[in-house]
Amino acid sequence: MRGVLCGCLAFCLLLVVTVVVAYVRTPLPTEPQDGVTDEGTAVYYADGRTPAFRLGANREGVRYDQIPEHVRWAVIAAEDRGFYGGHGISPVGMVRAVAKGASGGGSQGGSTITQQLARNYFKGLSRKRSLDRKFKEIFVALKLDEHRSKQEILTLYLNTVYFGRQASGVQAAARAYFDRDVWDLSVSQAALLAAMIQRPAYFHSQGDDPPARALRARWRYVIDGMVSLGKLTRAQADRERFPRTRDEWQGVSVSGQTLMVRQRVLDELRELSVPIESVVNGRLKIYTSLDQRWMRYAEEAMRDAGEPRWPGTVRTGLIAVDPRDGAVKAFYGGDPKRSQYDGVFNPVAQAASTFKPYVLAAALRRGYNVRSLVSGVSPRKFAPDGQLTPMTAPGYLVSNDESIGSLGTIDLAKATALSVNTGYVKLAFEAGLPNVMRTAEDLGVPHSALAPFKGQVGVALGTANVSAAVQAAGYATFANGGLTVRPHVITKIVDARGKEVPLPWRKRGRRVLTGEQAAQVTYALRETVRSGTGQRAALPGREVAGKTGTSDRNRAAWFVGYVPRLSTAVMMTDTSGAPLKGLAEQHGTVSGETAPADIWRSFMGKATRDMPNEPFQEPLFTGQTKDWATEPAATPSPAPPTATKTSPAPTAEPTATPSADPRLRRLCEPSDRPKPACKQPN
Repeated sequence: MRGVLCGCLAFCLLLVVTVVVAYVRTPLPTEPQDGVTDEGTAVYYADGRTPAFRLGANREGVRYDQIPEHVRWAVIAAEDRGFYGGHGISPVGMVRAVAKGASGGGSQGGSTITQQLARNYFKGLSRKRSLDRKFKEIFVALKLDEHRSKQEILTLYLNTVYFGRQASGVQAAARAYFDRDVWDLSVSQAALLAAMIQRPAYFHSQGDDPPARALRARWRYVIDGMVSLGKLTRAQADRERFPRTRDEWQGVSVSGQTLMVRQRVLDELRELSVPIESVVNGRLKIYTSLDQRWMRYAEEAMRDAGEPRWPGTVRTGLIAVDPRDGAVKAFYGGDPKRSQYDGVFNPVAQAASTFKPYVLAAALRRGYNVRSLVSGVSPRKFAPDGQLTPMTAPGYLVSNDESIGSLGTIDLAKATALSVNTGYVKLAFEAGLPNVMRTAEDLGVPHSALAPFKGQVGVALGTANVSAAVQAAGYATFANGGLTVRPHVITKIVDARGKEVPLPWRKRGRRVLTGEQAAQVTYALRETVRSGTGQRAALPGREVAGKTGTSDRNRAAWFVGYVPRLSTAVMMTDTSGAPLKGLAEQHGTVSGETAPADIWRSFMGKATRDMPNEPFQEPLFTGQTKDWATEPAATPSPAPPTATKTSPAPTAEPTATPSADPRLRRLCEPSDRPKPACKQPN
């Protein structure tokens, strides 16, 4: 018996010495695990408060004094009621964990707040569930309790523990579940977040299934714990009710445009040369111009038009830009279930007749005015210098839409309103093709989009591919009186130190038109909505300016229009080359004056509901009034003895007519309305 007793004492002594040595040799952890402190970047809607989504980790650190006392005690009641009186470990929990491990059941339970912090925050502990790892966790917890204050331990824990809904830390959780800051949480809301810590992947905060019932039971356990800790009276606890949470955290849930908004923000950050590491772990705050309600209006307008049921080859886009600074107030780049290709910022469609206002602006910059006259006769053929040439001779052949037919002498306002192709080709020649190209670039059309059509008058009818964002911004210049704007989503970036990152688009835009010139363009575009091809876009009781556009064989359709405070572009195109017809909710073949105008009116009717009804600036019609309609008629001339084959037409469909001049190309019947005949972009 003496030998057995000595053996037991020796074993106990050895065990104590082993534990002491192991404890002494356990280093005090100082380095956090990789990624555990990443806070990522928060992206907000235009109100500056509502989060749209995060880039990087969904975590936002807060100070101890920003966390209300009832939030701290709710977590303590849930996870470690002996937190302030213990030494970082729970003896009862230790015995339970050791017994579980010794029986082959692995290690579980008994983890205090300090132990959880040791396991989940600091480097040095493996994720393996073993008895050895459990002992190391205990030693690290003891070291932390010895060298760190309770306040510091609790702050680190509350800023890093996982609450579900992809939210790490109590501030991110408060946003995810209740759309408020942690310092605004009520007692019942704090108790729910504390309850979630136990099983964040299992609990449901809504419904009546087993996970939801289990969470309500855990919530009651937390409330009762706060009573036992003396932080609530029983009467106060009985008055608390299980809180209602917001719907599942889904970022830009109202619009379904999360991925496209995210990509646009990343593109603009790349333009600003903000390194990606600063985005995913730089604790930036990015504020956007996106109006959450208007994003919903854009989606509703497209949905009501049947867009979710259109073929995957049909790309759509709607974008609304503030004419004052180019800030994008809302956009819809297409139903992500059909395609995740952005139809707003990518140039997927020919501009068609929505390019014509740039031709008009070019003529006004040359000193002419909108009362100048052109001929609406159709068809017409033009020589390379813009003069009429006989129909039997080589030249540019242009026709109006068959519903317009051949017109007489009209002014530029009516030529715009009715989208008269023959008159606009003549105007492009008189304004000068280089001037047209330069004006379009000044208004925001990229040089790369125009370069392939240098010297080709067909560019006046919209052969260039442009994005809806470019068109909305270009027309915004007409709306604001002649200043260029750069479309952008980001309005402010604040770094972790509270310093703002300079944004180039905050600078005042460059003046490319006088106020009078912009007013004359607007006058012509107002006539388009009053009495021309854009009548379906009219808003009751409000002045609207805009332009329809329909490309060759109805493969693309547009409406771009504005009121003084908002410029919006709507685009549709079939990337397979097929005409826009047979689409859900649309009758016949789509043109610019049908579905795009309807979608534009639907969105703008809601967006402008609370907007002041401001008038446009009335033009004085200064500038020279030219008469380009009374030129002498072309006289027949013999055909050239030999004809050379021309280069391809500006679009894929029209075929070239013989010509001795390589610049001469046939343009076949542009139109703003559907028709079976071949037609040039309009």
